Formats: sequence, structure tokens, C-alpha cells
Amino acid sequence: MGTFSISLCGQYKQASGKELDTLKTKLETLFMHDQLFRRLYQDAEKKFGQDSAEMEYFWKVVEDQDKRIESELIKILDKYGWLGISDVGRLANGAIWSIIQHSSLKTKEKYAALMKASVLKKESQPLQYARLIDRMLVNAHKPQIYGSQTTKDKNENVIFFEIEKPEYVDLRRREIGLEGIEGFAKEKGIDWTISQKKK
Repeated sequence: MGTFSISLCGQYKQASGKELDTLKTKLETLFMHDQLFRRLYQDAEKKFGQDSAEMEYFWKVVEDQDKRIESELIKILDKYGWLGISDVGRLANGAIWSIIQHSSLKTKEKYAALMKASVLKKESQPLQYARLIDRMLVNAHKPQIYGSQTTKDKNENVIFFEIEKPEYVDLRRREIGLEGIEGFAKEKGIDWTISQKKK
């Protein structure tokens, strides 16, 4: 049984083994709800059209559900802290991140530090944390810091969204347990040529 949620901050309740089982099931169920409509939207778009009244209603339902799921997750996080992999398993731990991804900016900002602490304890997945932070930055029209977000140029070539001081990106990635940017770039078909500073 993990003790991450307690060791991070004394304000959180330590969950018993039975409570952790219940939390695991709860988080996995919330994740199923989080993903259900998102797995259906492409079929719905084909049937009704992207700009149809039906799709407008579809995304309204998703938005309302996201708010409900976010509220349920916040109750858990505020009571137990960020539950790590050794607490609830990889799927339920990843569910927290997935739900946070679809939550309000306020919620993302509030719990990002908890997730980073969990990542540094190897209790959460570093790539998920990098995506959370980088998406927040890109959405705010700021340079990303881990290089997890890509887009396409006018010729449809995959490129990175702007990266803050790209010569230091490997240092930032390794701090949270990610491999260097070059291998990730190669997977995406991007030629990475910026040499990296060691410190």
C-alpha cells in the first residue's frame, strides 16, 4: 500500500486498504464516464455533421458531464491527495490525470503541483504530467517546457509547438523521469538538431 498521499502533506487522510479498493473502483468508473462520449464523437460527427445542432448538443452533454466528474474527483483529491500507482494501480492513477485534462484551468493549476510531487516519487507517469503542463502553456499561447506537444506546419509536416529555451529541454525532461527529446522527436518524424546543455 502506498503512503504517497500522506507523506506529501499531513492534511490528507490516509486511506485504509478497503478505502483504497473503493477509491480504485470509483476512479476507474469516473474514467469510463470521462472517455465514453469521446470514443463516440467521430461516429456522431459522421452521422450528423460537425457543425450540426445534434453535435452542439452532444458536446453540451460532454461538458456537463465533465463538470460533474471534475466535482467528484475534487472531493477525492481534497480528502486523500493525489493517489499514486501503488495506492490505486496504474489505470486509476492515470484516470486522475485524464479527468484533470478535461477540467477547468483553475483545477489544473490547483493540482499540478500534487501530480509533480507524485511523479518525482515515481508514483505517477511523467509523460502525463508533461502533457498536462505543456497543454496548459500552449493553450495560454506560451512556450511549452517539456516538448510533449506537436502541431503541423503549412506543409502538413509535424513540428513542435514553441519550446522555452529548447537547449535545456532535456534537463527539464530528465528532472521528471522522461528520456531526452531527440528520441521523442524521431518517433514523431521531427528532425531535432538543437544541442543540449548539460546544466
